Amino acid sequence: MNTTRRHALRTLVLGSAWLGGATACRAPAGALHPEYRMIAERLVRLSKERRALRTIGLAYLKSLEERPSAETIAAAWFPTAAERRRALGQKPLELAEHLAERTLDDYRHDRVVNVRGWLLSETEARFAALTALLRRV
Repeated sequence: MNTTRRHALRTLVLGSAWLGGATACRAPAGALHPEYRMIAERLVRLSKERRALRTIGLAYLKSLEERPSAETIAAAWFPTAAERRRALGQKPLELAEHLAERTLDDYRHDRVVNVRGWLLSETEARFAALTALLRRV
């Protein structure tokens, strides 16, 4: 699919805003590329312990002012068209490695959140939220 420059910039800004704080949670889900839903579903399938993750994810979502969509979370992790295409073509292990790298980077830069007494990286908390948002995957 062709992507307009405006759409690509909007997606890039959305991803940057998400990384900077919860402001990206306010973006309407309909404004995002439809492939982000497929990426979100692929990410959720990485975990075998979805029940525990959903519990953590729901607690994290309750702590936010506005609830992000699954597509918004995926867009923050893969903001450009090239990253989106790469995520769709990666094997599950490669996707898991990408999330592990993001998690380590979060800890290195003190991007942690407290969810019911657990200190999680922002990536871990958002992954749990993604799992809670996509219950039927």
